[in-house]
Amino acid sequence: MEKTWTALVCALVLMPGAQAVAQARTAQRPVVIELFTSEGCSSCPPADAFLTELAQNRPGLLPLAFHITYWDGLGWRDPFALKAATERQRGYARLLGRDSIFTPEMVV
Repeated sequence: MEKTWTALVCALVLMPGAQAVAQARTAQRPVVIELFTSEGCSSCPPADAFLTELAQNRPGLLPLAFHITYWDGLGWRDPFALKAATERQRGYARLLGRDSIFTPEMVV
């Protein structure tokens, strides 16, 4: 009985410290935000600017901009577009159960 009581007291004493360590580890984790964008998208420049603003004002943020290819066939070819970026966005759509993809789109 005494061993159980000692173990319980130790657990209660150490619990706040363990919680603080867990919170500190969580606070140090970077946040990744992915923007799917295109030079041929008229709605994308404000999203591009917003991502830049977030990156400047949030130290733990890792901003990634992926230029997609599906706008390239509409008369404007994005020189930064990658098929892999389009496939990445399609992968997110599948995971989220969506049938369509669009720009601009942010994924956290």
